Amino acid sequence: MRREGFLYETHLHTEEASACAQSWAKDYIKPYKEAGYSGIIVTDHFFNGNTNIPSSLGWEERVSLLCRGFEHAKEEGDLQGLSVFFGFEAAYGDDEYLIYGLDKQWLLSHPQIMDWSREQLFKEVERMGGCMIQAHPFRERDYLDSIILYPHLVHGIEVGNNENDAEHDRKAFAYAQAHDLSMSCGNDIHHVSKIGSATMGVVFDTPLRSIDDFITAIKQKENTLFMPPEHRETPFDRQAKLPIFLYDKQNKARKIEAWEAWGKGT
Repeated sequence: MRREGFLYETHLHTEEASACAQSWAKDYIKPYKEAGYSGIIVTDHFFNGNTNIPSSLGWEERVSLLCRGFEHAKEEGDLQGLSVFFGFEAAYGDDEYLIYGLDKQWLLSHPQIMDWSREQLFKEVERMGGCMIQAHPFRERDYLDSIILYPHLVHGIEVGNNENDAEHDRKAFAYAQAHDLSMSCGNDIHHVSKIGSATMGVVFDTPLRSIDDFITAIKQKENTLFMPPEHRETPFDRQAKLPIFLYDKQNKARKIEAWEAWGKGT
Protein backbone atom coordinates (compact mmCIF):
# COMPACT_ATOMS: atom_id res chain seq x y z
CA MET A 1 0.00 0.00 0.00
CA ARG A 2 1.20 3.49 -0.81
CA ARG A 3 0.83 6.30 1.67
CA GLU A 4 1.90 9.88 2.30
CA GLY A 5 2.06 11.57 5.67
CA PHE A 6 2.79 10.35 9.18
CA LEU A 7 1.68 6.85 10.19
CA TYR A 8 0.67 5.88 13.74
CA GLU A 9 -0.18 2.64 15.51
CA THR A 10 -3.33 3.08 17.60
CA HIS A 11 -3.78 -0.32 19.29
CA LEU A 12 -0.83 -2.02 20.97
CA HIS A 13 -0.40 -4.37 23.94
CA THR A 14 2.71 -4.98 26.03
CA GLU A 15 3.84 -7.84 28.23
CA GLU A 16 4.10 -5.39 31.10
CA ALA A 17 0.34 -5.18 31.60
CA SER A 18 -1.64 -7.28 29.09
CA ALA A 19 -2.03 -11.00 29.74
CA CYS A 20 -2.30 -11.68 26.00
CA ALA A 21 0.88 -9.80 25.00
CA GLN A 22 4.19 -11.55 24.38
CA SER A 23 6.60 -8.65 23.83
CA TRP A 24 8.05 -6.06 26.18
CA ALA A 25 7.26 -2.45 25.46
CA LYS A 26 10.77 -1.27 24.60
CA ASP A 27 11.16 -4.03 22.01
CA TYR A 28 8.48 -2.49 19.80
CA ILE A 29 10.30 0.77 19.20
CA LYS A 30 13.02 -0.06 16.70
CA PRO A 31 10.87 -2.37 14.53
CA TYR A 32 8.06 0.19 14.32
CA LYS A 33 10.47 2.92 13.35
CA GLU A 34 12.04 0.69 10.71
CA ALA A 35 8.56 -0.13 9.40
CA GLY A 36 7.94 3.57 8.72
CA TYR A 37 5.70 4.47 11.65
CA SER A 38 6.01 7.92 13.20
CA GLY A 39 4.58 6.83 16.53
CA ILE A 40 2.58 4.34 18.57
CA ILE A 41 -0.15 4.47 21.19
CA VAL A 42 0.20 1.88 23.94
CA THR A 43 -3.29 0.60 24.83
CA ASP A 44 -2.84 -2.16 27.40
CA HIS A 45 -5.91 -3.94 28.74
CA PHE A 46 -7.55 -2.20 31.67
CA PHE A 47 -8.42 -3.96 34.93
CA ASN A 48 -11.83 -5.04 33.60
CA GLY A 49 -10.20 -6.75 30.62
CA ASN A 50 -7.41 -9.18 29.82
CA THR A 51 -4.94 -7.71 32.28
CA ASN A 52 -2.10 -9.48 34.07
CA ILE A 53 -2.28 -7.11 37.06
CA PRO A 54 -3.62 -8.79 40.23
CA SER A 55 -6.86 -7.31 41.55
CA SER A 56 -5.61 -7.90 45.10
CA LEU A 57 -3.15 -5.02 44.84
CA GLY A 58 -3.89 -1.51 45.97
CA TRP A 59 -5.28 0.95 43.45
CA GLU A 60 -2.14 3.08 43.20
CA GLU A 61 0.05 0.05 42.57
CA ARG A 62 -2.35 -1.31 39.97
CA VAL A 63 -2.35 1.98 38.06
CA SER A 64 1.45 2.17 38.22
CA LEU A 65 1.73 -1.33 36.78
CA LEU A 66 -0.79 -0.52 34.04
CA CYS A 67 1.29 2.44 32.93
CA ARG A 68 4.63 0.61 32.91
CA GLY A 69 4.31 -0.50 29.30
CA PHE A 70 3.70 3.04 28.12
CA GLU A 71 6.49 4.44 30.29
CA HIS A 72 9.03 1.87 29.13
CA ALA A 73 8.04 2.37 25.51
CA LYS A 74 8.24 6.15 25.80
CA GLU A 75 11.65 6.01 27.41
CA GLU A 76 12.97 3.94 24.51
CA GLY A 77 11.00 5.94 21.96
CA ASP A 78 12.55 9.19 23.17
CA LEU A 79 15.99 7.64 22.65
CA GLN A 80 15.25 6.38 19.16
CA GLY A 81 13.02 9.16 17.87
CA LEU A 82 9.62 7.44 17.85
CA SER A 83 6.62 9.17 19.44
CA VAL A 84 4.82 7.16 22.14
CA PHE A 85 1.43 8.07 23.61
CA PHE A 86 -0.81 6.58 26.29
CA GLY A 87 -4.21 4.93 26.10
CA PHE A 88 -5.92 1.83 27.46
CA GLU A 89 -8.54 -0.71 26.41
CA ALA A 90 -11.59 -0.99 28.67
CA ALA A 91 -13.90 -4.01 28.53
CA TYR A 92 -17.58 -4.56 29.27
CA GLY A 93 -17.89 -8.23 28.50
CA ASP A 94 -18.36 -8.66 24.76
CA ASP A 95 -17.59 -5.04 23.84
CA GLU A 96 -14.28 -3.20 24.34
CA TYR A 97 -13.27 0.42 23.98
CA LEU A 98 -10.00 2.19 23.28
CA ILE A 99 -9.71 5.16 25.64
CA TYR A 100 -7.47 8.10 24.78
CA GLY A 101 -6.98 11.22 26.88
CA LEU A 102 -7.26 9.88 30.44
CA ASP A 103 -3.73 9.78 31.83
CA LYS A 104 -2.01 8.21 34.82
CA GLN A 105 -2.80 11.06 37.18
CA TRP A 106 -6.46 10.95 36.21
CA LEU A 107 -6.59 7.19 36.83
CA LEU A 108 -4.90 7.51 40.21
CA SER A 109 -7.62 9.87 41.39
CA HIS A 110 -10.57 7.93 39.96
CA PRO A 111 -10.73 4.40 41.40
CA GLN A 112 -14.51 4.62 41.01
CA ILE A 113 -14.04 3.99 37.29
CA MET A 114 -14.28 0.28 38.07
CA ASP A 115 -17.96 0.73 38.93
CA TRP A 116 -18.86 2.92 35.98
CA SER A 117 -21.20 1.99 33.18
CA ARG A 118 -20.33 2.62 29.56
CA GLU A 119 -22.39 5.80 29.71
CA GLN A 120 -20.58 7.12 32.78
CA LEU A 121 -17.20 6.40 31.21
CA PHE A 122 -18.18 8.08 27.95
CA LYS A 123 -19.43 11.20 29.73
CA GLU A 124 -16.18 11.50 31.67
CA VAL A 125 -14.04 10.93 28.59
CA GLU A 126 -16.08 13.60 26.84
CA ARG A 127 -15.75 15.98 29.80
CA MET A 128 -11.98 15.53 29.81
CA GLY A 129 -11.69 16.14 26.08
CA GLY A 130 -10.73 12.54 25.39
CA CYS A 131 -11.81 10.01 22.83
CA MET A 132 -13.64 6.68 23.20
CA ILE A 133 -13.46 4.33 20.22
CA GLN A 134 -15.12 0.94 20.08
CA ALA A 135 -12.50 -1.66 19.25
CA HIS A 136 -13.24 -4.44 16.73
CA PRO A 137 -17.04 -4.14 17.16
CA PHE A 138 -17.97 -6.92 14.72
CA ARG A 139 -15.34 -9.42 15.83
CA GLU A 140 -16.59 -12.99 16.07
CA ARG A 141 -14.85 -15.38 18.45
CA ASP A 142 -15.80 -18.58 20.25
CA TYR A 143 -15.59 -16.79 23.61
CA LEU A 144 -18.00 -14.01 22.57
CA ASP A 145 -21.76 -14.29 22.92
CA SER A 146 -22.93 -11.26 20.98
CA ILE A 147 -22.12 -8.05 19.13
CA ILE A 148 -22.92 -5.00 21.26
CA LEU A 149 -23.33 -1.57 19.65
CA TYR A 150 -23.76 1.82 21.38
CA PRO A 151 -23.39 4.35 18.55
CA HIS A 152 -24.27 7.28 20.84
CA LEU A 153 -21.62 6.37 23.45
CA VAL A 154 -18.54 6.46 21.24
CA HIS A 155 -16.60 9.09 19.36
CA GLY A 156 -15.54 6.61 16.72
CA ILE A 157 -15.21 3.04 15.52
CA GLU A 158 -12.16 0.89 14.88
CA VAL A 159 -12.91 -0.15 11.31
CA GLY A 160 -9.58 -1.88 10.70
CA ASN A 161 -7.94 -4.37 13.03
CA ASN A 162 -5.10 -6.60 11.91
CA GLU A 163 -6.35 -9.40 14.20
CA ASN A 164 -9.81 -9.27 12.60
CA ASP A 165 -11.09 -11.07 9.56
CA ALA A 166 -11.51 -8.66 6.67
CA GLU A 167 -15.27 -9.27 6.75
CA HIS A 168 -15.48 -8.05 10.36
CA ASP A 169 -13.74 -4.84 9.33
CA ARG A 170 -16.05 -4.37 6.34
CA LYS A 171 -19.06 -4.56 8.65
CA ALA A 172 -17.47 -2.06 11.04
CA PHE A 173 -16.69 0.31 8.16
CA ALA A 174 -20.29 0.19 6.91
CA TYR A 175 -21.62 0.67 10.44
CA ALA A 176 -19.41 3.73 11.04
CA GLN A 177 -20.52 5.22 7.74
CA ALA A 178 -24.20 4.68 8.53
CA HIS A 179 -23.88 6.41 11.90
CA ASP A 180 -21.48 9.10 10.68
CA LEU A 181 -18.84 8.11 13.24
CA SER A 182 -15.15 8.85 13.06
CA MET A 183 -12.95 5.95 12.01
CA SER A 184 -9.68 4.55 13.27
CA CYS A 185 -7.68 1.40 12.72
CA GLY A 186 -4.68 -0.36 14.23
CA ASN A 187 -2.86 -3.64 14.37
CA ASP A 188 -4.01 -4.74 17.84
CA ILE A 189 -0.48 -6.05 18.10
CA HIS A 190 0.75 -8.42 20.80
CA HIS A 191 4.18 -9.51 19.52
CA VAL A 192 6.97 -7.67 17.72
CA SER A 193 7.24 -10.45 15.14
CA LYS A 194 4.01 -9.17 13.58
CA ILE A 195 5.33 -5.70 12.87
CA GLY A 196 6.74 -6.93 9.57
CA SER A 197 3.21 -7.69 8.44
CA ALA A 198 1.64 -4.65 10.11
CA THR A 199 -0.86 -3.25 7.64
CA MET A 200 -3.03 -1.02 9.81
CA GLY A 201 -2.83 2.44 11.30
CA VAL A 202 -3.88 6.04 10.79
CA VAL A 203 -2.08 8.67 8.76
CA PHE A 204 -1.97 12.40 9.45
CA ASP A 205 -0.67 15.28 7.35
CA THR A 206 1.51 16.56 10.18
CA PRO A 207 3.30 14.84 13.09
CA LEU A 208 1.39 14.41 16.34
CA ARG A 209 2.87 16.33 19.25
CA SER A 210 0.61 14.82 21.90
CA ILE A 211 -2.32 12.48 22.41
CA ASP A 212 -4.50 15.60 22.27
CA ASP A 213 -3.47 16.11 18.65
CA PHE A 214 -4.55 12.54 17.92
CA ILE A 215 -7.90 13.03 19.66
CA THR A 216 -8.65 16.27 17.84
CA ALA A 217 -7.76 14.86 14.45
CA ILE A 218 -9.83 11.71 14.96
CA LYS A 219 -12.88 13.63 16.17
CA GLN A 220 -12.62 16.06 13.27
CA LYS A 221 -12.00 13.21 10.80
CA GLU A 222 -8.67 14.64 9.73
CA ASN A 223 -6.98 11.25 9.44
CA THR A 224 -6.54 8.77 6.61
CA LEU A 225 -7.07 5.07 7.18
CA PHE A 226 -4.07 2.87 6.45
CA MET A 227 -5.50 -0.60 5.79
CA PRO A 228 -5.75 -3.13 2.97
CA PRO A 229 -8.35 -2.02 0.39
CA GLU A 230 -10.20 -5.33 0.59
CA HIS A 231 -11.09 -4.60 4.21
CA ARG A 232 -13.35 -1.73 3.14
CA GLU A 233 -13.87 -1.79 -0.61
CA THR A 234 -15.38 -5.27 -0.92
CA PRO A 235 -19.16 -5.45 -0.30
CA PHE A 236 -19.88 -6.66 3.22
CA ASP A 237 -21.89 -9.76 4.10
CA ARG A 238 -25.13 -8.61 5.74
CA GLN A 239 -25.26 -11.70 7.92
CA ALA A 240 -23.37 -12.34 11.15
CA LYS A 241 -22.82 -15.49 13.18
CA LEU A 242 -23.40 -13.72 16.50
CA PRO A 243 -26.60 -11.93 17.53
CA ILE A 244 -26.40 -8.15 17.28
CA PHE A 245 -27.81 -5.82 19.94
CA LEU A 246 -28.14 -2.15 19.02
CA TYR A 247 -28.76 0.27 21.91
CA ASP A 248 -30.71 3.50 21.54
CA LYS A 249 -30.15 6.77 23.41
CA GLN A 250 -32.24 5.49 26.31
CA ASN A 251 -29.83 2.52 26.45
CA LYS A 252 -32.58 0.11 25.47
CA ALA A 253 -31.44 -2.84 23.41
CA ARG A 254 -32.97 -4.01 20.18
CA LYS A 255 -31.95 -7.35 18.76
CA ILE A 256 -31.55 -6.85 15.06
CA GLU A 257 -30.80 -8.73 11.92
CA ALA A 258 -27.34 -8.02 10.56
CA TRP A 259 -28.69 -6.11 7.59
CA GLU A 260 -30.49 -3.69 9.92
CA ALA A 261 -27.34 -2.73 11.83
CA TRP A 262 -26.43 -0.03 9.38
CA GLY A 263 -29.61 1.96 9.97
CA LYS A 264 -29.59 5.15 12.02
CA GLY A 265 -32.74 4.44 13.99
CA THR A 266 -31.10 5.24 17.33
